Amino acid sequence: MLAFVIFYPFAAAVCYAFMRGKKSSEKENNIWSNVCIVSGAVELIAAIVLLFDLLGDGMGKLMKVSFLTFDVGGNGGAGAVLSTVAAFAWFVVYLFSREYMKSDKSVIRYEFFNLMTLGATMGVFFAGDLFTLFFFFEIMSFTSFMWVAHRQTRGALYAAGTYLGISVAGGMAILMGLFIIYNQAGTLDLNSIEECCAALMQNGSSRQWLYIAAGCLFAGFGAKAGAFPVHAWLPKAYAEAPAPATALLSAVLSKTGVWGIWIVTESILGGDAGWGAFVLVIGTVTMVYGGLRGVLSDNLKITLAYSSMSQLGFILVGVGMEGILKALLPAADIAVNQNPVFEGYKMAEQGMLLHMINHSIAKLILFMTAGIIFMNIGSYELNRVRGFGRKKPVLFTVFALAAAGIGGVPLLNGYFSKTMLHESIVLCGKQLAGNVTYASYLGGLVNGVEYLFLFSGGLTVAYMLKLCIALFVEKNEDASVQKEYDGKKVYASFFTRISVVACALLVPMVGLLPLFVKREIFSLESLSGAAVSIGTGIVIYVVLVRFVVFDRKERHYRDIFPRWIDIEKYVYRALVYKTIPFLLGIISRILDSLLDSIVLILRKTVYRERALPHELPEGNRITHSIGVSMENIRRIYYVVRKKDYEPKNYEHKLALKNTDFFESLRIIERSLSFGLFMFCVGLMLTMVYLLVVN
Repeated sequence: MLAFVIFYPFAAAVCYAFMRGKKSSEKENNIWSNVCIVSGAVELIAAIVLLFDLLGDGMGKLMKVSFLTFDVGGNGGAGAVLSTVAAFAWFVVYLFSREYMKSDKSVIRYEFFNLMTLGATMGVFFAGDLFTLFFFFEIMSFTSFMWVAHRQTRGALYAAGTYLGISVAGGMAILMGLFIIYNQAGTLDLNSIEECCAALMQNGSSRQWLYIAAGCLFAGFGAKAGAFPVHAWLPKAYAEAPAPATALLSAVLSKTGVWGIWIVTESILGGDAGWGAFVLVIGTVTMVYGGLRGVLSDNLKITLAYSSMSQLGFILVGVGMEGILKALLPAADIAVNQNPVFEGYKMAEQGMLLHMINHSIAKLILFMTAGIIFMNIGSYELNRVRGFGRKKPVLFTVFALAAAGIGGVPLLNGYFSKTMLHESIVLCGKQLAGNVTYASYLGGLVNGVEYLFLFSGGLTVAYMLKLCIALFVEKNEDASVQKEYDGKKVYASFFTRISVVACALLVPMVGLLPLFVKREIFSLESLSGAAVSIGTGIVIYVVLVRFVVFDRKERHYRDIFPRWIDIEKYVYRALVYKTIPFLLGIISRILDSLLDSIVLILRKTVYRERALPHELPEGNRITHSIGVSMENIRRIYYVVRKKDYEPKNYEHKLALKNTDFFESLRIIERSLSFGLFMFCVGLMLTMVYLLVVN
């Protein structure tokens, strides 16, 4: 079954590409859309069967899924749950794509790479060793690149170039990290690597190499996870990709990056507080920065893109807390449930996994809703889509459920996961207060993260309020446009509505789960954290959105974030296209001058020219000697035969032959050099094309 789950999408992609004709009628397009929906359903059923098969038999399997009480590794567990979420996401997106992609000119290419990406994603979550994970991760990066470049507009190609460049650089970083780990640990197997790396951490020199390897892996996986500062591809790629692809990028593919970082934190540097603190800091910056950009944006899809970045920051905070709490937990008490540190460790782990699932559900709803709006209006600009959702109760309900869920409103899915993450931070802060080893540099950090965690929760509430009020409460500036919006009673097909409603039903279902498995999550202390975030979000909305982002004179939204703060344009591209070539040019000039100096010194010393008794008019010493000798032999011959001597000028003829011979050699040499030079130029242009595309 495992092989089927992974390789069935690849086989389906090949069959789809060969069997479907380039020109099809509307009826045939609907049939092929149904085929894709059936393929997604088959994959979802297979993933569910495999999940319950891996988790074991009996009622305990349901509790395992509820509490997420399983570990990272190549034996299923968390990977099986995330793969099931991925299969579900693909299935509902196929339902949504039936209407969204029906008039697309390149739908065959899109569906082919869509299925290929599904298979690669399954391979990432089920990989039993790091090299297999890397193999499928790279396939996924290149196939999903076609999502971003799908429209082939100038903006899409620019975003795709950024996405591919960062993906290739990240893949090279991961590969370098794997080389180091294999050289030090002798294995890449996920079931045994933790034990090997734990032994290496006791060795001072090996510890440094593991840190370097972990840094390389973090750079590669963090790029896919949208972690600051390697998030530069995320807003542009999300904005340019079709809405179904954007939903999958946010809901599933970003989780593969978090999955890789979690493996590094759990299996390679498990129990290292310094590494946990590093991930915690990166997660916090990602969480706050994404939230601020989401609040300050005037574009629906870009707001959702930065929302994804912020929520991924919440998840990375959970990974960092897990690493720190594991370091605080004595080895003898690693499995003792009564230990409060162990309780916090499991809270961080379960909250992180659960928020990955909750974020996937919410972003499927939000991006598909944005796609519905785009199908009707053709724009994501907030000022143009204002008022579209008025008098559309179903659209409002699903959007509001997802927005409130991701905002952490009690009884909805986001509250459960965010509260568990918050309580792990609080518990860690209490434990650090009495820990002499770590309190000096971790105590203040964890306390600061708690405040920023609640503040970022408020940012989430603020930008979701902004979207809900703009879409469903406010009226469009143009009264005739608003009248047109209000008149749209049929704005989505049956399959599109089913896809969105199916995801929306999961929001309260997961939100009510604590009533059956973890009722204490609704304690007064837990609810107070959610209340602080919601209250902060309302204040941020009133102060920042209504009085700064919203221009009260012009009565429209505006993007007030400084445009010059563009890391992708003014840091990465400037570094690759300007700074690095400039520095390499200086180095090349220095080396060229140095080489010329060395050649000059050698010509003046070892290879200096010897003075000739006289300068030969043509040829060289050899042609001169042979020519003179042949001429003397001819002169003797004529003397013996008593004939008049007629000179043949052999020296001149040999000089000409010598010149022709060496000129031919030089032509051959120049041709070979030119061929090698053109080969190098072609290879260089190929690499530039792969990195830049546009």
